[in-house]
Amino acid sequence: MSLRQGTSRKPLHQTPGVEAGTCRCPTAKAFSLIELLVVLSILAMLMGILMPALGAARRTAYRTGCKQNLHGCAIAFRIYLDENKNIMPTITNMPVSVPIANSAPIYTVLGKYLSGKEALKCPADKWPEKNSSYFREEGSSYEYNTYPPPFPMGPFNYQERKLEGKGITRPDGRLIEWADIYILKDYYGFHGKMAANGGWTNGAYTYLYADNLIADRERDK
Repeated sequence: MSLRQGTSRKPLHQTPGVEAGTCRCPTAKAFSLIELLVVLSILAMLMGILMPALGAARRTAYRTGCKQNLHGCAIAFRIYLDENKNIMPTITNMPVSVPIANSAPIYTVLGKYLSGKEALKCPADKWPEKNSSYFREEGSSYEYNTYPPPFPMGPFNYQERKLEGKGITRPDGRLIEWADIYILKDYYGFHGKMAANGGWTNGAYTYLYADNLIADRERDK
């Protein structure tokens, strides 16, 4: 059966009132300027709430990582002492550009007892003046207590220095207990802020003491 001349076949399904070849599709409604500003203000408010919390979490993680590093250093020192008659090594303080006599960088002395060079890197380490870090420039984020080097540590050989009690005697006769002598500490106040008096707020430094305590402030504070 053929179509008559002059006629055309209509589409099988055609919406009444809609011409063939046209499509009535839903159109997306654009955001108005006010709606966009409301969304942006909500996002800004959420960022203002979350950023302090994220910053605090990051600082806590840095401090925890620093304490873990110093715990590894404490173990390294203990192994070194067991192998060297309980005498602490003469290690460069920091920076290494001002070394003390017969001293060596800390990693040179303790490297074989540590998990790697990163064990001497505080996660929060920054050297603002050089736009760098102490670890990158000096090989360590931590300051070694060079007074008085070398000195005996531990309860096994106080008699070696003719000492009694719990510590060492300074030239002025004052007894310093081991619990008050730090071995390593952050070279800079990585974990705190500068106080109004020019010092640092409590918790700015992390310390490793001679009795193996790891603390985020000086023993008497």
